[in-house]
Amino acid sequence: MTETKTDMATAITTTEDPTPFGWLTTADHKRVGRLYIVSAIIMLLVGVLIDVIVRIDLTSGTDFVVLDGDSFGQLFALSRETLVLLFLIPIFLGFSMYLVPLQIGAGNLAFPRAAAASYWVWLVSAGVLFGSYIGNGGPYGGNSDLVDLHMLAVGGLVIGLLIGAVVIGATAMTMRSPGLYMDTTPPYSWSALVTASMLVVSLPVLLGQLVILYIDHRYGRVFLGGNFGIWERIDWLYRAPQLFLYSVPVLGIASEIVLASAKRRVFEPLAMYFSIGLLGLFGFGAWANFAITNEGSDIIDGAEGVVLVAMYGGALLAIAGLLALVGFALIQTLMQNRKVPEITTSLLASLGAGKFLLTGALCGFIGAGVDWLEIGDRGNLGNAQLRMTTWITGQQSVMIYGAGLLGVLAAVHWWAPKIWGRQLNELLGKLNFLVIAGGAFLASVGPFLSGLLTDQPDFVYEDPSMTSIYSNLVDDSGAEGLSALGLAGTLIVLSGVALLLLNMFVSITLKKGIEATDDPWSGQSPEWLLSSPPAMGQLAELQDLSSGTPLLDIAEAEEAASNG
Repeated sequence: MTETKTDMATAITTTEDPTPFGWLTTADHKRVGRLYIVSAIIMLLVGVLIDVIVRIDLTSGTDFVVLDGDSFGQLFALSRETLVLLFLIPIFLGFSMYLVPLQIGAGNLAFPRAAAASYWVWLVSAGVLFGSYIGNGGPYGGNSDLVDLHMLAVGGLVIGLLIGAVVIGATAMTMRSPGLYMDTTPPYSWSALVTASMLVVSLPVLLGQLVILYIDHRYGRVFLGGNFGIWERIDWLYRAPQLFLYSVPVLGIASEIVLASAKRRVFEPLAMYFSIGLLGLFGFGAWANFAITNEGSDIIDGAEGVVLVAMYGGALLAIAGLLALVGFALIQTLMQNRKVPEITTSLLASLGAGKFLLTGALCGFIGAGVDWLEIGDRGNLGNAQLRMTTWITGQQSVMIYGAGLLGVLAAVHWWAPKIWGRQLNELLGKLNFLVIAGGAFLASVGPFLSGLLTDQPDFVYEDPSMTSIYSNLVDDSGAEGLSALGLAGTLIVLSGVALLLLNMFVSITLKKGIEATDDPWSGQSPEWLLSSPPAMGQLAELQDLSSGTPLLDIAEAEEAASNG
């Protein structure tokens, strides 16, 4: 096995400019992946900070604490855009750009320069997005030109991410090693393909809406009647079920790490791939826009409401099935080997991310069912309507701060040796897991209870002031205290993100982390055949793969030979 690794490690030629200028002109998928990963984590820090400011204002039912009505609406929108378009989608796109070629035996991405272009388009558009808000633009902004600029910036972000998704999908479909079939690729590569495919289907829907909104706002204002109609027509991108699509890579990460920790294969591979694919399918939320027409709630009434509830139910079953499959592998290890797998940060974060993802699907299923009953008067009078309350904020917190961020924590700790050549500090990592998990729980449970028990509004499109000043909607029923609980959780999440960045800076930038061997975790997938990290440039000789678990194949063959 050592010889195999060495041969693969030396089959690399360096054609990249090693100077800092090379990062601007790179066509190396490993460099582009690093750029996306680090930039997205920094954007996450900004997004959580903005969310903290928004939640501070929700702790008062009588007056604004920090903002006013218009700026509240603007920061509310910016926080969602930052957490989704600047963090959740690009972070997993970055991991995919780095890892997918290494996992499928490809020399580089299908369109390496397009991958680099996707990053720079995304980064420049992110700067324009923040600039539009600083100049009083964005939804509910007072500067008409900068409201238009905001829509152009969001369009640029979507185009950049869409280019990246096309690159990932094309690479996974066309550049696999000849003996590697789709149903034998590593779980993360399969999840990356599912995510990329569904992004290619759903993101153009947003682009089409932005074109209509831009034309209407700039030249006619017939359909919208001003800028207050912008957010309600694009906010589907930041809510479930669309959030499930962005979380598909979490299932791939969890599968890779749990199975490698258990040192086992999943007993039914096709069921694992099918479950990951189903979550992507049920995460297609472009059609579930409550404001496609002026009827508003019609999309969750009647037959459409049944479909929405069924989509949440399908996502719930897909997640539960995948977790059961990989969990069974852990149980087998415990029962047969009488040995507990090594408890690493990656394993803890993977299991935690899976539980948060399952919770998010369950809460979405409950919320969709309750709304369908309430709107159609199918239940008892007085049923709680959860669609426009902080129940939605709770679900976003579960999916982004819980499943998404813990999935990132697992991936960074697991693949840091392969990406940067250094292991992150495990003690800090386990503390990081506790901080993020605890913060995500509080950040979600406060809004969940507030939306369920007090009818606290999440966001009133026509009048953002009503979102914070809700004293005429609820009595003294504890809404402020529950909002404060959510604020405390978000502050804890913010400290968790800062701790992750600190760990990366000390371990990687300052080189205090343990220098990585080729395969420090006894991984199973093909990237662990290469040196850590692989040299710049593309492979001179492509790996000849017939399985997504070559290292496990070698270990099993050696064990069989020794026993025979």
